[in-house]
Amino acid sequence: MLNQINYAESSVVATVYTELFGLQSYIINGVRSKKAKIKSNILQPLSMLDMGVYNRDKRSLQRIKYANAVNPTSQIGMDIVKGSLAMFIAEVLYRSIREEEPNQDLFNFLSNLISSLEKEEGSVANYHLLFMLDLSNFLGFYPSVSNSVDACYFDKREGVFYKEVPPHGDWLDSETSSLLKLLMGTKLNDVKNLKLSSAQRNDLISHLIAYYNLHLDTRIEIKSHKILQTVMQ
Repeated sequence: MLNQINYAESSVVATVYTELFGLQSYIINGVRSKKAKIKSNILQPLSMLDMGVYNRDKRSLQRIKYANAVNPTSQIGMDIVKGSLAMFIAEVLYRSIREEEPNQDLFNFLSNLISSLEKEEGSVANYHLLFMLDLSNFLGFYPSVSNSVDACYFDKREGVFYKEVPPHGDWLDSETSSLLKLLMGTKLNDVKNLKLSSAQRNDLISHLIAYYNLHLDTRIEIKSHKILQTVMQ
């Protein structure tokens, strides 16, 4: 579950990344009424849903038969840090994914990320950084790995590391470039062990958002970014 907007008097349009159909939007009737068959509390950012749907080609809005929470005991929304992370991750996905076709690898990546976030008992302060970096691989602009120790400036336009400062303003200084390289070599299970300050995290996520805006067809504005910065202090 990525996003929802109110529709008519008591319904919503829910945007969901599905296993079988990719990104889809569904009208859920009566969800805001007292007699709702589908309860609004399961339509939270990153909720994992078991859904029965009517999917028809070339329709921008689809219909839904039923929806149930895959994990009704999920505590992500009850934890202010995990809940803020879920809002951020869902918003990035909503604004950057355009695939109305199945992508099993992307679906598995997202399922694993959500399950890991749910189970993590340690720090989750760096989850959003690794998420944005790994998602860029599915979107087609993952940074090019450089084995040269002299390539210490990351060019956000080209997505590669250079020895010299690029002749434009879209690059990372050597310290931030080193942090990006460190992040590129980190697995999800180990991301909690990265020792980053709040300032370093804020700097990296700002650069990653800018990196996305250089490589996506449309510019994205992430409103939940500031909320996440506040709770991560």
